[in-house]
Amino acid sequence: METISAGQLKALKFFHRLPLELIQTLLNTGRIQNASKKSLLFSSGENIQNVLILLSGEVAVYNLTKHGHRKILFFLGKGHLLNHDINSSRSLSLSCESVTQVLVLKIPKKNFLEFMQENFSLTQAVLDEYERYLWRLAHQLKNTSGSMVTERKIAAKLWKLGRDFGERREEGVYIYLPFTMTLMADFVGVPRENVSRACKSLAARGLLVYRDRHFILPNPDGLAEFYKM
Repeated sequence: METISAGQLKALKFFHRLPLELIQTLLNTGRIQNASKKSLLFSSGENIQNVLILLSGEVAVYNLTKHGHRKILFFLGKGHLLNHDINSSRSLSLSCESVTQVLVLKIPKKNFLEFMQENFSLTQAVLDEYERYLWRLAHQLKNTSGSMVTERKIAAKLWKLGRDFGERREEGVYIYLPFTMTLMADFVGVPRENVSRACKSLAARGLLVYRDRHFILPNPDGLAEFYKM
């Protein structure tokens, strides 16, 4: 089992406003799970009894279309709440899969709800996650308009991925999240062949480099202008 201190968790987004004593209580009550890449952390229709908080790595949150195709809603990195059914007995409507190796803190819902009642800072942290979650879903709806061509959809997704999972390098913004064309197709919601053509078009415009399953954005500002056209 991984050994992680309350001080280390304090640096993560979900925990940064929580007192160290409460963070230690969460650690003592829960357990840390190490999951390999492409592990299913939870699935639609499941009824889980734990609250899951991502401590390291990246995951994809998705649902299935009526035709059984995967549609990725968004990617989440460390310091985020993964499931949003804390106060519900209903089964989950979404699924979550690790994109990289991950560490997840699992805390029994019953205990977590008691901690929320006793500590308003924890309730605030959960509300912050819910607000961010709804904001992302609203932008997903806005960006799935049928009139938005595939190139612009991909440009918008890549710009946001560069903001959330990118690091500045000499060639541009390097997205350290590993990506296949199939994964991007699931994220954008179009066939893989369309994604491949659109990426080649963006590359020809000097807005994208794809190498070794990673995207590089040579001109993020130009990419933003392109998808807002």
